[in-house]
Amino acid sequence: MKLLTGKKLATAFACALAFGITTTNAQTLTSNQTGTHNGFYYSFWKDSGDASFGLLAGGRYTSQWSNSTNNWVGGKGWNPGGPKIVNYSGSYNVDNSQNSYLALYGWTRNPLIEYYVIESYGSYNPANCSGGQNYGSFQSDGATYNVRRCQRVNQPSIEGNSSTFYQYFSVRTPKKGFGNISGTITVANHFNYWASQGLNLGNHDYMVLATEGYQSRGSSDITVSEGTGGGNNGGSNSSSSSGNSSSAGNGGGNGGGITVRARGTNGDERISLRVGGSAVASWTLTTSNQNYIYTGGASGDIQVEFTNDGTNRDVILDYIQVNGETRQAEDMEYNTATYGNNQCGGGSYSQTMHCNGVIGFGFTYDCFSGSCSGGNTGGNSSSSSTSSSGGNNGGNTNCSGYVGITFDDGPNSNTSTLINLLNQNNLTPVTWFSQGNYVASNPSLVTQMRAVGEVQNHSYTHPQMGGYSYQQVYDELNRTNQAIQNAGAPKPTLFRPPYGTVNSTIQQAAQALGLRVITWDVDSQDWNGASASAIANAANQLQNGQVILMHDANYANTNAAIPQIAANLRAKGLCPGRIDPNTGRAVAPSGSGGGNNGGTNCQCNWYGTLYPTCQIQASGWGWENSRSCISTSTCNSQNGAGGVVCN
Repeated sequence: MKLLTGKKLATAFACALAFGITTTNAQTLTSNQTGTHNGFYYSFWKDSGDASFGLLAGGRYTSQWSNSTNNWVGGKGWNPGGPKIVNYSGSYNVDNSQNSYLALYGWTRNPLIEYYVIESYGSYNPANCSGGQNYGSFQSDGATYNVRRCQRVNQPSIEGNSSTFYQYFSVRTPKKGFGNISGTITVANHFNYWASQGLNLGNHDYMVLATEGYQSRGSSDITVSEGTGGGNNGGSNSSSSSGNSSSAGNGGGNGGGITVRARGTNGDERISLRVGGSAVASWTLTTSNQNYIYTGGASGDIQVEFTNDGTNRDVILDYIQVNGETRQAEDMEYNTATYGNNQCGGGSYSQTMHCNGVIGFGFTYDCFSGSCSGGNTGGNSSSSSTSSSGGNNGGNTNCSGYVGITFDDGPNSNTSTLINLLNQNNLTPVTWFSQGNYVASNPSLVTQMRAVGEVQNHSYTHPQMGGYSYQQVYDELNRTNQAIQNAGAPKPTLFRPPYGTVNSTIQQAAQALGLRVITWDVDSQDWNGASASAIANAANQLQNGQVILMHDANYANTNAAIPQIAANLRAKGLCPGRIDPNTGRAVAPSGSGGGNNGGTNCQCNWYGTLYPTCQIQASGWGWENSRSCISTSTCNSQNGAGGVVCN
């Protein structure tokens, strides 16, 4: 059976662009067209037959087709697409004998990807596509989605009539029924999960809630909208409430809710909520405090971003509520949007956002107050949080010690492959010492990298800096910090100098930027052509607290060595850890519940005050051995203001 691909607009682009229109009038299309209608982007394509497509008010469209049509697809949505909250309702009139989809459907460029979130289908389940590869499943919006990647070779796309590209499918189970139908798609959950599996998206082109049919018959009457009942992305305040919202932190009770309370000084300020490195909701503010509620399931690092700074525009961000607790903006040091010391990002601990930038609020599963609902411990998110939780250490909870698994020089074309290998072999977390210019060129890879570890500084252009001036070194490191933060990661705390070159100038510049200079204890020699077995043998020399140098590059032997490295470490009772910026040694990853770190004595530096680390509690504040303690995950979520300190 032919796989439904939508053939899409590329085959019709030449004429479709000519027919693109903007109108508020209802119309019935019988030939291929794209355009905007009542504020929504629409697309309609067929290769033959009598399929017709009706444009109605707002986000509503109708369709009708018979067996005379070979393949057709049409829908309303947005151009560009992105991580929106998409609501749909209406009727989908097919049955199990008809080959049809009702799906969120879109494209990206660089890389060229065709993607589907399948809500309902007839006789053919795209998760059965021939030659495809399964990538597991995840929970979102009250259902399980099975993920599969397929490839199309020399087929029509938005870039031409003969393209080769991947298709990504998230297929809902149970699928929605036929007839009257409605639902919500938290798109960021799909994008995040795909990224965690190495399924990268590029720059977004259009995205529509589409009906598609292949050699079948049926009809549909669908209305699509953005954000109502979810992220309120459309910019209205219909989901807002005034007054005290102390109970709103549960976000509707699905364990993934975040309430943002804010106002603007001008009344047209725009903010976005970023979770796990992706924007999951955005709102336009009023001049009075309102509660803006996101009810999706994304988890990870939380940032609120001011996106349209201009004359008379400032954001007053009061607080957010997540996990049953309130986190005040003025308590947060990680703030790139406050103007101070004559520059944007030069201040912190402020609720005023003067510039385009973000305030970081920690992770969804953190508990700063010690009194949390526990409802937001990951939710239904596709976004992995192992960069903070430290992975699973290969399933070994009885680690005799921890070692630093590090990779220099990425991100690049090898990064996704390496991440998959690390996940497959439970060799996480790792530390990425990333090159700033590569981060700037591949920002989407940073979310994947953070899913298995931390992203740290390796200079911007990888120069030999032994003869550099202080300002030259400072600029290399500062540009890299900015590139990493612009890609959605926290400010780095570690710097590995290219070629291991260290002198007083490099040390001083790094220190001025809050970076600890570290090198390595064991050199894998992968850069020097070492074989896979030699690399694995080098890693086998690691002892508790030590760090190994490897590279994220086109070194096939490094990738090939990963399974043996993982097996050897497990045999020795050693687990991957994080590198403590205070000591430069590998210690227990955040959230491992550790604290002994292979026999070392650890405390939590909580904004300058030392507290015991929790030995049992995995997140938040606790009470153990008749005294207050802080879990390692919470302690290390201070974005450079403190962290676990081990002797």
